[in-house]
Amino acid sequence: MSNTDKKITVKDIRQAIENEELVLFYQPKISLINGNICGAEALIRWKKPDGSLIPPFKFIPIAEETDLIRYITLYVFNHLIIDMALITAIDNEIVVSFNASGKDFNDDVFTEIIIQAIKNKYIDAKNLEIEVTETVLLDETTTKTCLTRLADAGISIAMDDFGAGHSGLTSLSKWPFTTIKIDKSLIDDIMKSNKKHSLIQATIRMAHQLNLNIVAEGVEDMSTYRMLQNYGCKVVQGYVVGRPMNLEHFIHYYNTYESYPAKPIGLLYMAQLDHVQWRKGIIDAAIFLNNSTEKREFSQVRSCPELNHTKCKLGRWYYSHEAEFENEELYKAMEKPHQELHLLGYKLLKKASEHCSFDEFNELTRSLSKKSMEVLETLQNMENYLSMKDLSGGQGF
Repeated sequence: MSNTDKKITVKDIRQAIENEELVLFYQPKISLINGNICGAEALIRWKKPDGSLIPPFKFIPIAEETDLIRYITLYVFNHLIIDMALITAIDNEIVVSFNASGKDFNDDVFTEIIIQAIKNKYIDAKNLEIEVTETVLLDETTTKTCLTRLADAGISIAMDDFGAGHSGLTSLSKWPFTTIKIDKSLIDDIMKSNKKHSLIQATIRMAHQLNLNIVAEGVEDMSTYRMLQNYGCKVVQGYVVGRPMNLEHFIHYYNTYESYPAKPIGLLYMAQLDHVQWRKGIIDAAIFLNNSTEKREFSQVRSCPELNHTKCKLGRWYYSHEAEFENEELYKAMEKPHQELHLLGYKLLKKASEHCSFDEFNELTRSLSKKSMEVLETLQNMENYLSMKDLSGGQGF
């Protein structure tokens, strides 16, 4: 009977920890925006003395049944600290994630270990992400407190396997998540399922609305890669960009890989939706103010859209990607009409709060809509440009 076929016991796992037979493999994550490595997930493997590897699904569930899983998570974190010194030496901005169990947060011991490691500068919070599944959410006391402390320390918190269970908007709004990882079960066969298409699009849009990063895991072909890119997904992980590999191979991969196809067309799609939603929000707020029986300030209007053109969703997108598009006239063409649009939005709300006449309100609304169409046209011009460049064999902006 081979090592991989032998029934594994808790004693075997404990012995593997003591003998340091558990090793970390790293699976790269690729940005769909620029085509470069932006992160990796640290995945545990059990390497036997004969060199054979036992996959985690054969021993992690056994460890989960006892507190042994806590020792494994701590083992992973301690070894990750050592590896990160080499990984961040080649890329100081890379984010490496690792998986934690609900039992790791039954008390604050593990949380305190991580906090102290950051304070003592063994690892930088910006380079670290903790992945948890929805089973962690069953404890809304200690677990939530621990994850909030870690998030406040600057660590990214990812909901892993999103879509595989019952996670929803309530969980995302109540917990300090910064990232959603779309489960492989949703990604599989997506090219053959219209329902999965719709679910993926809705999930990506929801994450965008909540200002969450979104990662698609289990991506295995370029057709799926490009489809996710067009939908506005930001990061992919899967065999299409790289299998899990040991540290030496991961560093070699990082130093030798060629950038993957980069095209921000999905972000342009999101930007158009953001813009339409902003315009509707301004008009709705103006109608509310104008119909109010008393004079109200903008701050008194629930969900009043952002009036600062650099801070609205479209503005944050525009200025955060400025360096990537700085040589493109189409990109620059949006700045002026977008600024003017916000000035018109402010003017409309101000006049509405003063209960202006119907004619004045109508004129300002028309001006806002006209300027809005101008902004929308610049976004669509950029989208069309990217599509045409892609058809002609270019790589986009």
